[in-house]
Amino acid sequence: MAKILLVDDRPENLLTLEAILEPLGQTLLYAKSGEDALRQLLRHDIAVILLDVQMPGLDGFETASLIKQRERTTHVPIIFVTAISTDEEQVFRGYSAGAVDYVFKPFNPDVLRSKVSVFIELHEKNQQLRRQAEQLKEQELAEVRRESEERYRFLAESQPDQIWTAQPNGELDYVNQRALDYFDLPFGELVQSGWTQVTHPEDLGRTLARWQASLDTGRPYENELRLRRAVDGAFRWHLTRAMPMTARDGSVVKWFGSNTDIHDQKRAEEGQRFLVEAGAALAASLDYRQTLAAVAKLAVPRIADWARVDVIDDGELRTVAVEHVDPRKVELAWELAKRYQERGDATQGPPKVLRTGQSELAAEIGEEQLAELATDDLHLGLVRELGLQSYMCVPLATRGAVLGVISFVSAESGRRYGPEDLALAEELARRAGTAVENAQLYRQVEERAQAARVLETVGDGVILVDDAGVVRLWNHAAETITGIPRKQIVERRLAEQLPGWERVATRTETLPFERDGDEHWVSISAVEFDEGVVYAFHDITEERVLEQMRQDLVATVSHELRTPLAAIYGSAITLNRGDVELQQDITEKLLNVIVEESARLTTIVNDLLLASQLDVGRLEAKIESCDARVLSESVVEAARTHLPEGIRVELGAIADEVPAVAADEAQLRQVLDNLLDNAIKYSPAGGDVELSVVATEGAVRFAVADVGLGIPPAEQSRIFDKFYRLDPDMTGGIGGTGLGLYIARELVRRVNGRIWVEPNNGRGSIFYVEVPAAAVGEKPLLKAGAHP
Repeated sequence: MAKILLVDDRPENLLTLEAILEPLGQTLLYAKSGEDALRQLLRHDIAVILLDVQMPGLDGFETASLIKQRERTTHVPIIFVTAISTDEEQVFRGYSAGAVDYVFKPFNPDVLRSKVSVFIELHEKNQQLRRQAEQLKEQELAEVRRESEERYRFLAESQPDQIWTAQPNGELDYVNQRALDYFDLPFGELVQSGWTQVTHPEDLGRTLARWQASLDTGRPYENELRLRRAVDGAFRWHLTRAMPMTARDGSVVKWFGSNTDIHDQKRAEEGQRFLVEAGAALAASLDYRQTLAAVAKLAVPRIADWARVDVIDDGELRTVAVEHVDPRKVELAWELAKRYQERGDATQGPPKVLRTGQSELAAEIGEEQLAELATDDLHLGLVRELGLQSYMCVPLATRGAVLGVISFVSAESGRRYGPEDLALAEELARRAGTAVENAQLYRQVEERAQAARVLETVGDGVILVDDAGVVRLWNHAAETITGIPRKQIVERRLAEQLPGWERVATRTETLPFERDGDEHWVSISAVEFDEGVVYAFHDITEERVLEQMRQDLVATVSHELRTPLAAIYGSAITLNRGDVELQQDITEKLLNVIVEESARLTTIVNDLLLASQLDVGRLEAKIESCDARVLSESVVEAARTHLPEGIRVELGAIADEVPAVAADEAQLRQVLDNLLDNAIKYSPAGGDVELSVVATEGAVRFAVADVGLGIPPAEQSRIFDKFYRLDPDMTGGIGGTGLGLYIARELVRRVNGRIWVEPNNGRGSIFYVEVPAAAVGEKPLLKAGAHP
């Protein structure tokens, strides 16, 4: 039924129109305003509109104008029904607004019904025409679709790929003849089972998951999988793609897919990838047996189900590696290799490849080949259990000699080897042979490099001089000992750089040379060979210095000991003479000499013993809190008891805030006594010696200053060395063992302190001793070892 829209703001007018139009038997819709009429038009397909002109809000003219502006309602006929003036201007305005008729009240009901009937009939005919047009369009679309499907099938059947289509739910509904031939399955069976029964088991899970993801999302599908070929049962790699055809709402209408054979490309890519990985494995070790075993392990299951490596060992071919994915089968293969060793004159297998140096390929391993391989029925049965299907064996050659062979066997996978597989295996063997050869060369180079590294790292200098006297090798130690850079002496004559060295015979000699203006000594020996002479030498400068120091020590100690001993001995002899009666004052004087010289002798011996204890680390320091002020005063008072004439020892100002120090009080006293004694001893012309104390950050600093002989800058770094004396020849009359400052340095170091010397404004020296301050409330409970 058609729908008639009645628009009037007065209910009684709507009832009147309803009564007039009811006999038509159509659906009547009502609107009390222009706005309401517009809403009705949005919801319904209207055949004709009866529109009142005079309405509040939007009047009839405005409403009609808006209706005609809308594309959906512009064709709906409008009849104005009005009781207002029949002025021509109003009628013209109504027609201008889009009306098809203008009816004035009062009107004849039959006439109105007739007019409305005409528009209803027109509407129904239009509807019929639209339906016919749609049917015609559907027929045309069906024909186009049929033609399109025929063209698609023609294209699909002419393609070299497997072409297929699927319903939106993923079920196959078409596969081309190439797919049917490949799988050798009837159309109904292939469509019903899909790809599940022809897909490799290892790829099936991934394939189903990706296909389901595309079905869920409507996104294109792409996957690489192996499909079984019916003719030989081999699985070949295919690239599968599917694109969805979607409706306007985005829903999938159909899937169009293809399976492209990429097996050869995939095998080539895998072969190249395998060669790259094998190259890395070959370069991973210098042990070629271990390297070849790693390659066999890498080959399974990439290019083979079995991989075996045999090498020449003591003239016989021995298996060094066997690989299979199943460890139990590997054990069986090893057992077979031990029980049934292959004959050297075998007409197939590794012995033949070893003899001829030519590769061997068996695309199919038949029963005759197995029987020839086996030595008895038991052996044949065991070999059959291995399930060998296809085989290739390639020689492993280095520099023209065959080192061994590598065998690859296909079994469970059903793979059949061809010329391309053999080429891959030969390339692998070639790279393996190169790796073995490189390993051998590397080992030789490494041995030479190791010898060169030894020469570079040994402490002795090594020189290689050719038969023309030209330096060819000058190691790092030679450069360090002599101070002569390698580039300055290599390729030059040795006699020009180090005169006299070229005359060294095979026995060891000691030679001097000058370096940085100082004299150095080396112990050098030479070994002659066919191409020249190799010299080896080491620096003995410090040894000579030490030996000189020892000699000086012996002389010094002898002198230091002889003087008090002579005084003691002379005094004792004098006191022991019975033919001379000594006066009391002389006797006392002689006794005092014995006492003083004995004390001096004791000091020398104690210094020697203390230095020995410091050297072996047996001296402990009992660290405690010491009063720096009291200790300084005590040391100064002690020094004043035996001052030479013209020397004064003073205690400098000490601030009240100087903290206690953390040290061994007896050892610190010994250090300060020694410094004061040295300051007095090295002030032969007299002068003031001052001990001062100041607080520094976290430490207390003692300073002993004198105005004596001073210390030359070049000697300041050596005066703390053991046995070093500033006046070794005692030209200034100043003796000593050279142990005092060495002992002082070691004692200070053992309490985490430091000692150094500085000039005293051009006159004399200032020795500084810095010791850590003691913590507040610290008690003398800590013992420090010899090396804190």
